[in-house]
Order: sequence, then structure tokens, then C-alpha cells
Amino acid sequence: MSGQAAKNQSAISVTNAKAQAHVALTERYRGPSTEPVGWNETLSVLLAHRSVRAFLPRKVEPWILEAAIAAAQSASSSLNLQLWSVIAVQDPERKARLCLGVADQRWIREAPLYLIWAADLSRHARIAERASVGDDLLDPDNLDPLATSLVDVSLAAQNAAVAFESLGLGFCYIGAVRLYQQELRDELALPSHVVPIFGMCVGYPDPDRPTGVKPRLPQAAVLHRERYDATAEAGYIDRYDAHMYAFQGEQKIQQVIWSEYSLRRLFNLHASEGREAYNAALRDLNLAR
Repeated sequence: MSGQAAKNQSAISVTNAKAQAHVALTERYRGPSTEPVGWNETLSVLLAHRSVRAFLPRKVEPWILEAAIAAAQSASSSLNLQLWSVIAVQDPERKARLCLGVADQRWIREAPLYLIWAADLSRHARIAERASVGDDLLDPDNLDPLATSLVDVSLAAQNAAVAFESLGLGFCYIGAVRLYQQELRDELALPSHVVPIFGMCVGYPDPDRPTGVKPRLPQAAVLHRERYDATAEAGYIDRYDAHMYAFQGEQKIQQVIWSEYSLRRLFNLHASEGREAYNAALRDLNLAR
């Protein structure tokens, strides 16, 4: 390739990158935003994320699952403790039994692969048992092991999620699993000190049932430079309420005011009713209990 041809190709690449950045940022924020100087395919994959709840009846190839788990294990892990495990469920009958939550979530049945991501301290409990150490070193009221395992499993799952999307698959997190601790424990033969944190439906998206890119809060509402500053927050939230209301209309789903709806949802999380088993499981995640 001649020097001029290389320059032309580079200019085309820069133009394409800017176009991709513009589309991705506009979809995510529903408005003008500062376009970055550089862009790449990884950023496009990340910004194009959407929750997929409609899948084709096509199996997820074993190599894809294994590549995603390799990506998950490549995530950062505090002290390299690797305090997580994942259970891959593909048997249709077992998946049907795991349809726990609001309205018997049909996407769990439909997805060819259902992953249960769990905070897991049981591996180290077995290591401690073999070494005959532990009880006199543990504080049952220390929350650090809990926080460490929750962070570890979240980072690992998100790495897997990006890997799936980069290969053309879609996914949807299932948060309701945390409220069905005993049912999951029985079905998946989970030992003590293993707590299911969320599920993940995985498969090839059905193009006839697409979903849009959900808007997010303006960056200025979450990005604080040098010091925390919420002086302009109300305006950002009002703008986001309008974007979300329009998005819901486009998706033909119930239109609600995000700020009001999310506040009700957060307050519901504070209610202990229905969460007793989950709270107990989190307390018991500590090896001292």
C-alpha cells in the first residue's frame, strides 16, 4: 500500500470511528455529548449493551461459554482470592424449575444458557479445614469478606457479559434469584458459604423482538471531578426523567417517571419482608458463622 493510500485508509478509519462514537453516545445519553478523540470496537460493544429478553432457539456453543468464563477469571480479584463460582444450567427442566420471581420470567425458560453467579467462600472453608486453621482467627461481625466476595463475583460476571456481547450474544441479569435462597440451594446442591447473587440469561438475540439501548443519567450526574458536587443534580435528573419517559414509549412499555419509580424500588429494597433468607445467607457467608 502506498503512503497516500495508507493515509487515506487511516482517514477513513478515523471518520468511521467518529461516526461509531457519535451513534453510540447519542443512543446512550439521548442528547449531545463530547465526542472522544479516539474510539475502538471495545467501546462500541460496551456502549451498545442492552438487556435481551428474547432469544433464538440456538444453543450456546461450549467454546463460547468457556471463553466467557476465561474472561470472567481474567477480571481483577481482591488479593487474588477469587471468591466466586458460577453454575451453568442448560437442562430445560432444571431451567423451568429455576424460573423464580415476578411473572415466572419466561426469558429464563427461553434462554439456552442460564448462569447463576454466586459469592463463594466455601472453597476457602475447605482449604482451612484441610489445614486445620481458622476458627480462632475469624471475626463473625467483620463484613470485609462479604464485600470482597460480592465485588469479585460482580467484576467476573461483567467481564463474561462483555465477552458474550463481543461474540454476538445477548444477556439479561436476573436479580430476583437473591430472594430464593433455599430453592436455589436445593436445586443446585449449594454448600454452606455459597450465596447466589444474580442470574444471567444468555443466548442469541431474536432479531424479530429487539430492544433498544436504555438511556443512562447524564455523565455530569455521576462523574465528580476532584470533589463531590451535586449542586446541578436536580436539572440532570429532570432531563433524564424526560429521556426515560420517551424511551419507555418507544419500547411500548409502561411509562413512569424514573426518579419517582426508582425511589419506590429503592425503598422496597429496605423492607425486610421477603428478604429474610437472603439477609441470613449474606450473614452466614462469613466463615466465622
